Amino acid sequence: MSKVTLRYRFDASFFDTSLSRDDFGYLSVDVETERTSAKGGFWVQWQDVKEFGEALGGFPIGEDRPVVAQWGFDMQEGDDLKLRLEIAPADKRGNLLLRFEVADDDEPEDRTRGRFLTNYLDLDAFRAEIARLMESEVDKAVLNGQ
Repeated sequence: MSKVTLRYRFDASFFDTSLSRDDFGYLSVDVETERTSAKGGFWVQWQDVKEFGEALGGFPIGEDRPVVAQWGFDMQEGDDLKLRLEIAPADKRGNLLLRFEVADDDEPEDRTRGRFLTNYLDLDAFRAEIARLMESEVDKAVLNGQ
């Protein structure tokens, strides 16, 4: 079974009003498929993660309007790209395709690209888990695939 797991660690200032507020936290991404696995992460604004989760609620996701989230340095291309998730239609039956690119934490030039199938039911559960993750109600959000 394939899956992508997101974890988000808020900056300590998010919870401590005596500190100067920092909207950045560390987003960890773990991906497992039958053929490969990847672990990576990057410092991202919590609002970006929340907006990505909310965008997953759009129906239908169109070929010309995939849901994309990516983070990295500068232009977010080549080795500057650290994390990328894209969800697009896979076929006319309602299956979805998750494409991912994850740069290794320790060796960023080492990266894993891949894809797996999922569906709207699992995507909606993932959307709800991301919302709960960003409210610190759960420690991870998982999108299951086929």
